[in-house]
Amino acid sequence: MIRETNDDLLKFISKIKKETKLQPYDNISFPKGVNGLSKYASPATIYTKGTPIHVRGSLLFNYYVKELDLDHKHAKIQEGEKIKYVYLKTPNSINENVIAYIGKIPDEFGIQKYIDYNTQFEKAFFEPLKKCLDAIGWKSQQTMSLMGFIK
Repeated sequence: MIRETNDDLLKFISKIKKETKLQPYDNISFPKGVNGLSKYASPATIYTKGTPIHVRGSLLFNYYVKELDLDHKHAKIQEGEKIKYVYLKTPNSINENVIAYIGKIPDEFGIQKYIDYNTQFEKAFFEPLKKCLDAIGWKSQQTMSLMGFIK
């Protein structure tokens, strides 16, 4: 942004979006410490309303480890652990838009094909950048007018 033009930045954003889709999911997942597992847990619905996204993903991970009888293969996420979480496209096999994990998502969950690379790009890269661009008056994406593209 300091040495280049708005057009150059738009090309860079497009390049990063394409590269994001080629990454392994663990490279684009959000890292986070998890607290409040017992506070937000619900025996009837897995998690309560208002549960933070990373805690919800952790509770879902723990639920499916137990539900699929994977306790012997995958340790449950514990209070205070460092996890990663990733957004999922819906519908999917767990009918949720997030999952957390430590190490990797168990293959038995069958959800790796539902990783939402677009949402990961938007939340991790584009939204923070857009705030900066809005502040300096630059465009964050090409727009279309009756006369063609406006940059």
